[in-house]
Amino acid sequence: MLRGERAFAALIVLAVVSSLVLGGVLAALLPRVAFVATHGPDGRMTVVSLLLGGFATLGITLGSSSLLRQLFATARLIRRMLTHRVETPEEVDIAAGGLELAGRIDVVDDDRLFSFCYWFIRPRICLSTALVRRLDRDELRAVLLHERYHLVHRDPLRLIVARYLAAGLYVMPVVEDLVEHFTLEKELEADQHAVSRIGLSPLARALYALLPDADPPLGPLVPVGALSVTEARIDHLVEGRPLEMRISPASVALSFGALTAAAILAAAQAPVTAQVPPALTVPGLLVAPASLLFVAAVSGGVEQLRLVVHR
Repeated sequence: MLRGERAFAALIVLAVVSSLVLGGVLAALLPRVAFVATHGPDGRMTVVSLLLGGFATLGITLGSSSLLRQLFATARLIRRMLTHRVETPEEVDIAAGGLELAGRIDVVDDDRLFSFCYWFIRPRICLSTALVRRLDRDELRAVLLHERYHLVHRDPLRLIVARYLAAGLYVMPVVEDLVEHFTLEKELEADQHAVSRIGLSPLARALYALLPDADPPLGPLVPVGALSVTEARIDHLVEGRPLEMRISPASVALSFGALTAAAILAAAQAPVTAQVPPALTVPGLLVAPASLLFVAAVSGGVEQLRLVVHR
């Protein structure tokens, strides 16, 4: 399995496990809410319930808002771009020959250099006229091969799912690390696909040609497979220099610590009539898991806010 596929699979597995645990937290909260509504607050358990309910509500809000922002930003970008769509130049048709991309390439009149794959169920490729003018036929074919890889694998859809999970599971900072790792690996795999079909030189020349004007701002949180060009990526492609995206051990520890803390606090939400482990009836022993979950929530929430501001 390709490394990008492994990263996405790990992301989905982690999301499922986390959702089961956090779903258990929500399920455990319901009897507590009913008890408080009937008998009034009981101090310790009310505070814990409010803490967990707040985290869950914020996670749902972050995930939903991230999804909506990406969908609206993508629709706005594509609508703006396609108002400047032009007839596909002959050199693009020639470069795309044999790639099974008929009717799936849009060329837009724009002085910025960009190419990206967009939409989710039936993806398309968008190129700017500036990019078409700058590249020769082989270089253009290399770029199309790169974007075709994203198109065939429906990477825009995967990316929006990954970003949704990262926002919704913000108390698990390792999820954001996995999203960044997945995004990087998919770019490298798309490069390797192009190289395997047309050789190293055309793609390397295309990247060098685009480097001075790389990565024009296309809008915030746009879930498209844009051709991101960096010197490090070119060095990796041409010279084989390592380009690793390491998962932070601190992020892993904090994430799984938060998941464990959520499970403990969920157990503490058992109805008063249930047999609760004696340790969970001691208020002081809930401080540690509650504090750990709070730290993870603050860390993840700040990171999601930073990403929104940056993008």
